[in-house]
Amino acid sequence: MDDEFIRGLQQFQQHALNLQSMMTDMQNRMVPQGAEGTDTQGAVTVRLAADGLPEFIRAASDWQRRQPPEAIGAAVSEAYGAAVSEQMTAWGQALEDGDWQSKADQLDSQFGQPAASAAQPDIPERDLRYVVSRPLDELAEDVLSAFDALERMDETASGPDEVNGTSAGRHVTLVVSKGALRSCEVDRQWVAGQSYIGLNQAFEEALGDAREKLSSIEAAAADGLAGLQVDSLVDEALAILRDPQRFID
Repeated sequence: MDDEFIRGLQQFQQHALNLQSMMTDMQNRMVPQGAEGTDTQGAVTVRLAADGLPEFIRAASDWQRRQPPEAIGAAVSEAYGAAVSEQMTAWGQALEDGDWQSKADQLDSQFGQPAASAAQPDIPERDLRYVVSRPLDELAEDVLSAFDALERMDETASGPDEVNGTSAGRHVTLVVSKGALRSCEVDRQWVAGQSYIGLNQAFEEALGDAREKLSSIEAAAADGLAGLQVDSLVDEALAILRDPQRFID
């Protein structure tokens, strides 16, 4: 392979590293802290966690005066929607204040331009002393196999899009997916006789159950990903990028 291809590969890698740096900076600066929302009657308050799920769901001490028992589940969904709206507004303001679009446009305009110098791009520091060199075609075959396995894992993981989190007595059920509360169902007869203390305890139990189930799914996916030995493939690729001469051996 000629020098032009190697330079193009180096430019692509540098562009990817620059994008990763910008995305990390955006995440650190833009995550709104403590976005909250309430239903229109003020019966329920929801605060969002960083992952988009509720950090807590709390009924007001006088929720019975504000909402009828049959409407309390809908009030939770309404409060969650209000919290999400507040979060989106904060994100939009952070985007505007940070001028991220201009930064992204600048990165795009720089991509493909001749490098200012022939220096090697900065590569994340990893210990590559013990990386076993293999022919490029073998590495490429393993990478393609890993991509195929990732696609199959993604199809499998997409099966249970939602999980149900329930309270101890199954009086409250939260339907959640990764990063979102889909719905809330509350037993009408049970809630009619509940104080805000009992209702909030049920909310906490259901939310904890939902998070535990989502964590189990994510842990299973992580175990499958670890089995692909992605780290070793990354190390081999980085070793090649640090020594492009291997492309023409």
